Amino acid sequence: MKIKQMGFGIAAAALAVTMQAAAILPTVAQDASPAAGGVEVKQIALVTPGSRTNQGWDQQGADALDAVAKELGIEGVVAENAGYEDITPVLKDLAAGGANLIICHASGYQTVCPEFAAESGVPVAVIENPAAVAPNLVSDIETQAQEVAYLAGVLAAKESKTGTVGVVVSGEPPTWNYMTVGFAEGVHATNPDAKLLYSVIGEAAYDDAAGAKRVTEQQIAAGADVIFGMGDGASFGMLQAVEEHNKSEGANKVWFIDVIGDKRADHGDALLTSVLFDYQGIYKEMVQDLEAGTFGKVYTMDVKNGGVRLLDLPEEIAQDVKDDVAKAQQDIVDSKITVSAISDAGKMKARLDELFKK
Repeated sequence: MKIKQMGFGIAAAALAVTMQAAAILPTVAQDASPAAGGVEVKQIALVTPGSRTNQGWDQQGADALDAVAKELGIEGVVAENAGYEDITPVLKDLAAGGANLIICHASGYQTVCPEFAAESGVPVAVIENPAAVAPNLVSDIETQAQEVAYLAGVLAAKESKTGTVGVVVSGEPPTWNYMTVGFAEGVHATNPDAKLLYSVIGEAAYDDAAGAKRVTEQQIAAGADVIFGMGDGASFGMLQAVEEHNKSEGANKVWFIDVIGDKRADHGDALLTSVLFDYQGIYKEMVQDLEAGTFGKVYTMDVKNGGVRLLDLPEEIAQDVKDDVAKAQQDIVDSKITVSAISDAGKMKARLDELFKK
């Protein structure tokens, strides 16, 4: 088992390796193309837009790939810092290096990766693009994150002393929209009189920590004492705003609910919980399906299969609150609670207006 780390933060470097990869890509693609009866998987790769050590989205995917590669005794390659521009040079380099599967770990890669798979014959997995699924070539990962966000909403409504909670997002991709709606429905079901604030930092402002801090401060000033933040690197700006507020003399306690990852080690005093995505089961199933010749489907992560869950709550949270969250979780598993799955930004905002009438 080998784990490789690859950085693609500099566009020139990526383009340079492309020239070499392009020369040998046709041969690699032919060797890597899955036959009807499956293919022996020797290497799997993951492309992340940011750093694999960012304690968020990128790290959870990279850590899961490492774990699966180790468990299966195959090679794992993480191509980090690929950014959000055209990642074709990165994909070509991974194919040239022998990847039997490339996991495109960002909703921004929904189009380029299926196109690359069609041209090269190298199987890929994308995030939330079920229309791209193709037999033995393209699979889709659907994170039913609205369910776990509903639980975060129940918790936020229980812990809020002001009756006002906030949602701060770094953009409006499908994953964030799913979770915004789930969180809002959990808040409303728990406290129909609650007020919800919704703010967007900017378009694809995933690493805008300064903007995130400013917007979060505005929500705190407006009375929000629980903030559900979806931001990747921008989350650190949200946390900074919460922590600075809590240090102010006479300030009321404000909690932060993070997505996606575990930042307790450095921010435990402000972190109420976090949404965790565990990709290990999905990645392992993909490898097995590739070898069985059944790759090319939608893989769903939800509360029931443990693909999404909340980070363990702090000890100071009252047991009755923990029990309420646990009950809501069981009700979701038992289909007693159905959480809306809304990926479109316009429909998401319409749902918020429906739940929290102005």
